[in-house]
Amino acid sequence: MQWVPDRFWPAHSTVELSVGSLSSDFKTGPAVVGVASISQHTFTVSIDGVEEGPPPPLPAPHHRVHFGEDGVMPASMGRPEYPTPVGSYTVLSKERSVIMDSSSVGIPVDDPDGYRLSVDYAVRITSRGLYVHSAPWALPALGLENVSHGCISLSREDAEWYYNAVDIGDPVIVQE
Repeated sequence: MQWVPDRFWPAHSTVELSVGSLSSDFKTGPAVVGVASISQHTFTVSIDGVEEGPPPPLPAPHHRVHFGEDGVMPASMGRPEYPTPVGSYTVLSKERSVIMDSSSVGIPVDDPDGYRLSVDYAVRITSRGLYVHSAPWALPALGLENVSHGCISLSREDAEWYYNAVDIGDPVIVQE
């Protein structure tokens, strides 16, 4: 059984769960929040309110001023025909490597838009298959344009850093 609260729990708090005569408690960790900006082509991570991220340098062509600031990573979201849905999500799982197959979202693998790829550092945020993940094939588009089938695409280094920083239950917010 999995239960998700209506609101995000505050960082560093104690949560007590009781069912009948059984009870248990646990402490929440730091507040790791990822914010994807579709229009800015960025994914920003804050930990306990402080923007953090992997150390620069960033590869060319990422020369825009905000890239390289702590926590601001160049990203690519869904292209117009496969938009990334705006909203608040919760990290459901983390997979070091996963096979992504377009037939799971109704696109035949042999379609011009189809794919079957092994993807690293995949952080799942919906049960229908929306992820934050490494997308080395999209590196030229990161920070510049949205080219994915809806997922939040990052460089391998940024995706690995985020994968290691985030825990199940942490929020991801997608904004226009």
